[in-house]
Amino acid sequence: MALQYRINRPLLYQEVVNALYQIIDEQEIKPGDQLPPERELIEQIGVSRNVLREAFHVLEQRGIIISRQGKGRFLRVIPQNQSGLTQVDQMSRNLERCSLFEAYEVRQVLEVKAMELIVRNASDQDLQELERAYATMLRRFSDNDNTEGEFEMHRMYARKTGSVFMEQTLEIVLSSVLEMMHTTSHTLMGMHQAEIEKEQHRTILNALLARDEKVAQQAMFEHIQTTLDMLRQ
Repeated sequence: MALQYRINRPLLYQEVVNALYQIIDEQEIKPGDQLPPERELIEQIGVSRNVLREAFHVLEQRGIIISRQGKGRFLRVIPQNQSGLTQVDQMSRNLERCSLFEAYEVRQVLEVKAMELIVRNASDQDLQELERAYATMLRRFSDNDNTEGEFEMHRMYARKTGSVFMEQTLEIVLSSVLEMMHTTSHTLMGMHQAEIEKEQHRTILNALLARDEKVAQQAMFEHIQTTLDMLRQ
């Protein structure tokens, strides 16, 4: 059984993450259950302790596992109000979907607040830079025929809040979301439609240019709610 997880070549952390997901799925480890000990996983996968711990760190950042000092590592628990999200056969994908949902809930709170800060702190030049960032995003949408580059627009919003802590906190959340989007949740997130993204950001920008805090906040709330509703489907 152990041999099916072993990779006999130099490992990148993502390959170890994938091997851990395979173990979670095939050994039917449930939310809240403890993962096998490090020594056993090192033997199963054929990887050094340092590389294994790097993969564990990635899974902790994604909210998939939690570490309890002196007890070991455990799969996250799925809150009861998120039970409707767990519709995929693979436990690893269900867990990522729940973590992604939580990340978007946090984004919604932070980015709605960011609209208030932009209206209050941004200069006219800052707003012009947001317009240029929007134009760049549209070009990337057209060139790639998808919504790649949309997160750069959100990073620009964060920068224009004038708050170092808001920018740093949002970067942590955005980076975690991107990490998950590029792995098992990639297909789901590919459902975003470029035309809808364009319209939603245009509405946000128009409100910011008019320095209308309430409209900007509502537009951002609805923009992120689109993804939350998608994750519930």
